Amino acid sequence: MRRFLLAALVLLALAPPAAAAGPRASDFELAVPAPAPAGARAASAAWTSPVLRPVGRFDVFGLRWRSASEHVRVEARVRDPWKGWRRWVEVGHAHSARGTDPVWAGGADALQLRVRGRARGLRLHFVRAAAPAARPRATTAARRQAQAGAAPAIVPRSEWEGDGQCTPRDAPTHGEVRMAFVHHTVTANDYGPEDSASMVLGVCRYHRNSNGWDDVGYNFLVDKYGTIFEGRAGGIDQAIVGAQAQGYNSVSTGVANLGTYEDVPQTDAAIDAVARLLAWKLPLHGAPVEGEVSVVSAGGSSNKYPSGRTVTFQRISGHRDGNSTACPGAQLYAQLPRVRELAAGRAPAAAPAPAGGVPAALTAGPVLPL
Repeated sequence: MRRFLLAALVLLALAPPAAAAGPRASDFELAVPAPAPAGARAASAAWTSPVLRPVGRFDVFGLRWRSASEHVRVEARVRDPWKGWRRWVEVGHAHSARGTDPVWAGGADALQLRVRGRARGLRLHFVRAAAPAARPRATTAARRQAQAGAAPAIVPRSEWEGDGQCTPRDAPTHGEVRMAFVHHTVTANDYGPEDSASMVLGVCRYHRNSNGWDDVGYNFLVDKYGTIFEGRAGGIDQAIVGAQAQGYNSVSTGVANLGTYEDVPQTDAAIDAVARLLAWKLPLHGAPVEGEVSVVSAGGSSNKYPSGRTVTFQRISGHRDGNSTACPGAQLYAQLPRVRELAAGRAPAAAPAPAGGVPAALTAGPVLPL
C-alpha cells in the first residue's frame, strides 16, 4: 500500500498542471432599485443610488435599461476593498441607446450610481475577468505580410482570451479597410500593465454578454503603456467587420485606447503604438494613412449622417467624426494629428488600386448584426 501511495504521489508531482486550473471569467447582474417615489422625478432631475453590493468582486461593469429619456447621464464610483472609495467618473454610452459602455473597476466590491434623466428597468452587468498573462509578439499571420511593412508586436487573442473565455457567437464577416476610427473605452486610467489583458477580456465579455454582440466590438485595443492587443476574431491581417463605428464598420478598422481621454491626454507610448499599428494596417489593405476618403453612410441610430449620405473622412479619424459621441475624448481627439504624422513617417506606399480605379465614394453597406 505504501508503495502504491508513493507511486501515485510521484505521478501527481510529475503531471503537467491542468489547463483549466486557473480562475475563469464570470458574469452576473444586479437590479438597481428605482428612486422613490418611482416616476415622480423630472427628466432633468438627478438621483443617487444606495451603495450596491453584487454577489462578488468585479473588474468590469456597465448599466442597461429598458427605456429612458433622450438624454441620460450616468456617473459611478466603485469601492476598492483595500483603498476605499474611488472618485466619481462619468460613464459613457457611445455604442448603445439603452446602456453604457463597460467600465473598468479592477476588483471592486461595491459601487454607487448617480443618474440624471429618467431611465426605467435599470440593471447592472458585472464581469469578473481572469485573463492569463499576455505577451506582445508578432503573429504568424502578421509576419506573412512583409510586403506591406513590418507588423508591430501584437498580443494575440489566444493569450488574453485564454481557454474560450470570450468565444465569438458567429463567424467573422469580411469587408474592406479604407480608413480607421480611433476610440477610447471610457474605463479608468489608473491601471497597471498587469491589468490590461483582463481589461480587454472584460470589455469583450461585456460586449458579447451584455450588449448581445457577436464578439468584442473593436478590431484592436491599445493600453497606455503601448501594448497592442488583437480584438475581434478573424485575423489581424484580414478586413474583419467590427462593431465600432455604426454605419461605417464594413469599410473601416477600429482601434480603442484603454482608458478615458476627455480630460487627460493619451501617453506618448500609446500614441506611438496606435501610429505603428495603423502605419501597417492601412497600407496592408491598399489604403494610405494620409488624406481623405469619401464613404456612403449606411445610417443607424448613433450615426451622425443618414443612410445614403456621402461623408468625407480623414483616413485616420476619431469615432466622433462619424457617430454621435464624445469618443475618443477631447484630449485624445486633439492628438490625432500627431498620430497621422507618426503613421505617415512609418507607412510604406499603399498597394496599387484595383483594376478599374477606386470609386469616388465607397458604400459602407447595410448595418449588419454586431
